[in-house]
Parts: sequence; C-alpha cells; structure tokens
Amino acid sequence: MTLHDFSDIFAEIDSSDEEKHEITSSHRHSLFVVFWIHEGIGTHLIDFMEYDIVPDRIFFLSPEQVHLMRVDNQKIKYSTVQFSEDYYLLFAKNSDAELPVFTDITNNDDKHLFRKLFFDIRNEILNYNPFKFNVLQGQIYLLLFRLLRVSKIQNRGLPKHPEIIEKYQKLIDENFKEKHLVSDYAQMLGIGANYLNVLTKKHLGVSALDLITGRIILEIKRKLLDSPLSISEICYMLGFNEVSYFSRFFFKHTGERPVAFRNRMNKMYQKT
Repeated sequence: MTLHDFSDIFAEIDSSDEEKHEITSSHRHSLFVVFWIHEGIGTHLIDFMEYDIVPDRIFFLSPEQVHLMRVDNQKIKYSTVQFSEDYYLLFAKNSDAELPVFTDITNNDDKHLFRKLFFDIRNEILNYNPFKFNVLQGQIYLLLFRLLRVSKIQNRGLPKHPEIIEKYQKLIDENFKEKHLVSDYAQMLGIGANYLNVLTKKHLGVSALDLITGRIILEIKRKLLDSPLSISEICYMLGFNEVSYFSRFFFKHTGERPVAFRNRMNKMYQKT
C-alpha cells in the first residue's frame, strides 16, 4: 500500500445496514473508530465492559479493542468515521488527556457541529484535492478535540488524577507484555515502588500491581476471544515462561481456566 492512498480512512453517514455493522458477533477494528448513535437502544460491549446504546451517544474505540453491539430488534442507525494512526498522531501529540469510551451529545448546537464535521470528513474522502491528507488529518484533529471538549465540560468538577498516575497507566499499556513488576515502572518514572503504590491506592483505589495485572488479564481475554492463537502461544506472547503458571495466573484473577473462558465467550459472543 502506498503512503496515504486513502484506503486507511472512510466515513459513513446515517447508515443502517445490519450486516455491515456485524452486530451478531464480536470483532476488532484495525483502525480508530468513532460511532455516533442516531437511533437504537441496546448494549455495546467494549473490552468485556457493557455500555448502553442510546441516541446521540458517540463511542470512541482504539485499535485492538474487542467490541460487540447488541441492539433491540436489530434496529440501529449511526454515522461512523474510521481512520488509521496517521490521522490520529496530530491529536495524540497535542492532547494531554485520553478520550473517554463514550460522550453524550446533549444540545442542538453540538449536534449540528458534529454533523457538519462528519459530513466534511466524508466529503473530503470522496474528493481528490491537493493536500488531502493534511486536510483530513486536521478534520480528525478537530473532531477528536471537539469530543474531548464536550467530555471535559460534562466531567467538570470531577477530581483529576495526578500526571504521574496517567504516565504510569500509559507506560503499562506500552510495556505490559514484557514488564510485570511495579519496580520496573517505578524506575522508569523515577520514584519508589512503595510511593507509586500509595499514589494508585489514594487516587484509583487499587494497588500499583493491580493495574499491571488488570491490563495483562484484559489482553489475555482479548486474545482468547478474538484470535486463533493457542493457549501456549498467548502465554509466551505475553511474557510468561510456563503455560501452567499462565493458567494459574488467569484462574486466580478470573475464576476460570483459559480454555473454559474461551469456550464460554465463544458461545456468548456467537463465535464459530
């Protein structure tokens, strides 16, 4: 694929084709995805957490997240923009915060603004103009910052986590496959492991080790549900040396063996 051949970005407006939406089975997107729900009631499962599907809720998904839409009577209408990391980099470089899983659009001015943004992105994708990539990257930048602004306004007054905790969570996400010890991350942050533990318990209500463990368990669940990898392949991919220990680790934190979890999830998510 040549650089910026524009197969890595697309948009749909007011779409309602159930088969295209893959409602009945879990799947991953290799792109970043913005879903704006216009009509429909149900449940959106994202990384094994349930969120309500309601009109004028915008979901933001990152690559590798597993998700499934369960919609009452299989009726849904939404707009979507999907794009690769190239279009996301400008936002990531300039943002000091993560986008939430969903944002509710509650007033008409915001609805008109987001509708124009979606239409502008789609129209730019369909046209062949100079500096197309730059314009699209700028439009995605604006869309994501508008979402971030709305979410910030909605959450105004809620306590903000210290910057060092946000850095810790980011480091975990980048290194959890190789680094499983709190001391590894404390060293990268330039603080003591005990102090890091005090901070996470105070501000998040969990230990520093719990955050590492939770991220590893999430990735194991993702791989068990939505990849053809064997248990042993998943084990070694995530930095475990023995399959027996990997199985005990998963059982300790979930109450299930990996094979049992995979079988149960395949039935629940209707995987064949």
